[in-house]
Amino acid sequence: MPFKKGQSGNKNGRPEGAVNKKTAQWQTFSEYCLNGGLQRFEQELNSLEGKQFVDAFLTLLEYHKPKLARTEVKHELENETIKQLVFVAKGSTGK
Repeated sequence: MPFKKGQSGNKNGRPEGAVNKKTAQWQTFSEYCLNGGLQRFEQELNSLEGKQFVDAFLTLLEYHKPKLARTEVKHELENETIKQLVFVAKGSTGK
């Protein structure tokens, strides 16, 4: 390897601590959501009634608390089969 770890051949490269474009865009979007966008979102959500409100609320809830995946585990003990349902958060390793 021609360069040492942490060094490159481009002396005019990105300065240390500089934020790339995607990160800067996400930061701008987050600021909008937390400032002006949040109030409008609350107004829109509060304007929903009945099933529309429940559907929107449950959809948002998925981002707060992950869904649980149902897994069936079978245990065999001396000619008996025991079925057990195990719920694991999606994306979890289950450990």
